[in-house]
Amino acid sequence: MPPLLSIITVVRNDIERLRRTLESIRSCRGNQTEFIVIDGASTDGTLECVRRASQAVDVCISEPDGGIYEAMNKGLALARGDYVLFLNAGDELLMNPEELLAGAEDQSVIVYGRANMLNPDGSLSYIKGKRLKGLRRFLKGMPLCHQSVLYRRAAMPPYDLRYRIMADRVLTYHMLKRHGLARSRFVDRIFVNYYEGGFSGSVSRDVWRSEENMFYRDVGKRHYIAIKQINAIFKYRIKRPILRFLGNMLKEHDRNSGRRT
Repeated sequence: MPPLLSIITVVRNDIERLRRTLESIRSCRGNQTEFIVIDGASTDGTLECVRRASQAVDVCISEPDGGIYEAMNKGLALARGDYVLFLNAGDELLMNPEELLAGAEDQSVIVYGRANMLNPDGSLSYIKGKRLKGLRRFLKGMPLCHQSVLYRRAAMPPYDLRYRIMADRVLTYHMLKRHGLARSRFVDRIFVNYYEGGFSGSVSRDVWRSEENMFYRDVGKRHYIAIKQINAIFKYRIKRPILRFLGNMLKEHDRNSGRRT
């Protein structure tokens, strides 16, 4: 009998963070869940770590790949579950995600919840994820944590490999655009810890801008390119300099007040 859920973790040379993910999956996986690890030919002992956890890992392949989304596509091709969940090396399950699927109707193409967005030191940055009211929010950014979205495998296309850092946002938008928000379901529970500061956090603003512009062109929203440019000019050439100037004035005022006392 096929599993209800496939959890897919992609990793390359990240043994310490992978241990954290493996432990959370051991603790939280359900009886109807398979766990797939796609390793990008690691050289730091990551593969040996996976082998030692063989009782928790159902499928593992280790070979070179072209990046994180190509590795995710490999995992998607191997998955047998009705739904798939992508959990990065380092991120943690807080509950059995099968519970989110309880009562899910057959037409749901995505089931999504909330995530603790954590700083690299483990402190809470904010909580991400709330009920979607429309698709316009995707034009501003990714409104959901990718790791808190369960995708129906039969309705899920592969990730678009033209995108290096935002293919998850593009895929989620297109799925909901095609099937409609009515075929999504929000579960108001925090079920994953997501650690910020990964690959996407190391990418320059120019790369982000280039991919966003490609997205806007692909979905027929070219005017958003101009909107983003105007917003960037306001933020970096007007708002930030003004705040910096006001901050310096306040510091000077405090210094002068200190001299008078």
